[in-house]
Amino acid sequence: MKNMEDKGKKGVKKGKDVDRYKEILDLASRRSFFYQSAEIYGAYAGFWDYGHYGNLMLNNIINFWRRWFVKYEDMIEINGSIALPKKVFASSGHLNNFNDPIVKCTKCNSIFRVDKLIEEKTKKHISESMSVDEFNKLIKENNIVCPKCGGKLSNVTLFNMMLDVKIGVGKNQIAYLRPETCQSIFVDFNRIYKTNRIKLPVGIAQVGKAFRNEISPRQSILRQIEFNQMEIEIFFDPDKINEFDKYNGVKNYKLRLFIDNKINEVNVEDALKKKIVSGKLIAYYLARVQQFYENLGIKKEDIRLRSVSKDDRPFYSRETWDLEINTCLGWIEVVANNYRQDYDLKVHSKGSNKDLSVTNGKKFIPHVWEISVGLDRTLFILLERNYKKTGDRNVLSLKPFIAPINIGILPLMKKDELVDLSRKIYDKLKLEYNCFYDDSGSIGRRYARLDEIGCPFCITIDYDSLKNNDCTLRFRDTTEQIRIKISDIPDVVRELVKGMNFNDLKKFKTKNI
Repeated sequence: MKNMEDKGKKGVKKGKDVDRYKEILDLASRRSFFYQSAEIYGAYAGFWDYGHYGNLMLNNIINFWRRWFVKYEDMIEINGSIALPKKVFASSGHLNNFNDPIVKCTKCNSIFRVDKLIEEKTKKHISESMSVDEFNKLIKENNIVCPKCGGKLSNVTLFNMMLDVKIGVGKNQIAYLRPETCQSIFVDFNRIYKTNRIKLPVGIAQVGKAFRNEISPRQSILRQIEFNQMEIEIFFDPDKINEFDKYNGVKNYKLRLFIDNKINEVNVEDALKKKIVSGKLIAYYLARVQQFYENLGIKKEDIRLRSVSKDDRPFYSRETWDLEINTCLGWIEVVANNYRQDYDLKVHSKGSNKDLSVTNGKKFIPHVWEISVGLDRTLFILLERNYKKTGDRNVLSLKPFIAPINIGILPLMKKDELVDLSRKIYDKLKLEYNCFYDDSGSIGRRYARLDEIGCPFCITIDYDSLKNNDCTLRFRDTTEQIRIKISDIPDVVRELVKGMNFNDLKKFKTKNI
């Protein structure tokens, strides 16, 4: 998966959009969703830490991804090493091809990505796969100079983004930090295939860290050196790409396809008939990816699947669809969907002298459809799309199963009998849900704090609770409140976190407030 590039609208936009971006960074910092790593020492650009709420939210996104893809699709999940031998990346092509074109100012020594520099001057899309000579020609033709000092630019060079590490003492061995999580899947494929007795098609998934030595890390967690991926490689027989029964479940679903600079809503079945996508398996997983983000809480009109041209997609990919989401920064790529063909298993088979083919009526090297999800970007976008000001309230309207805190437990006053009952409820719920107990400050301020971190529901214990064995249940988005029996709390919370509408709690409601 490539690092974030805003397709069509470069960088942070002006006016209200700049303010919106700053607003999300302020929220992230104040509430410790994320912040710069080692900030007390000044920090390095491109490294970010997640605080308590950010980490809880990351875990919730991962857990939903596991349910939506890994469990539902009967996939295998592995946990591969972050550092891999140099030979792995020599075979994969990363040591020769994983480059950014750069140019240096001969006056102030600033370094820039050439394709982005030319795009800013010409307002035209420039492919990063151009040759060095083509870049140099465009710089000369457009009289491009250093945007910082106006100095003359050097000739273009290629900068490899791999991060190397030395292993051992004395005669060091060279390894590299993985620039994507998928290479472990490819080099482990033979063992996974045999020891798990799996049949094709099969998805192999992995969540973890990846590293790219970005020239100019920016836009917080959207463009980092150290970042998180949720990656799936689906191995299949290319002759059976259209023998995929699950396809029938999505054939009438409408994909939002961005082709020739416009969005077209196309039924999955029509996309196949018109050969917009190359097979049932691919069409099915494009639908599942789009549905994944809809179910996370992204509006369908803010999602598009962009067809990537041959010049811009990875050299190994026959077909690429980037899922992008519209934000205050423009359209941001969050998922790279690539038809990697048999490239990876073939090159690792050659590089390792190991036969990575399978036998299933015939002997062949499986093809691969890739779903590479940017986890950090997904979190940022969920904050940006769902944070809003409602009157004098700041509200993060996340889906209950994604919110870092599922429910707040609040005694109305800091009195022993109210605190004791509230603590009992908290202790009963905390092992199953992310709960927050708070008895400090006015009840209004406590509600406000929880609204801003996305907590969808609050239970308030008051003096009536002691007499009637009931409590107040408050809903974040509308501030509506009802009374429910304390004995019903576990069932109510379970249904709400699963997605039950607040208005459907009639059987639990004792009265409105």
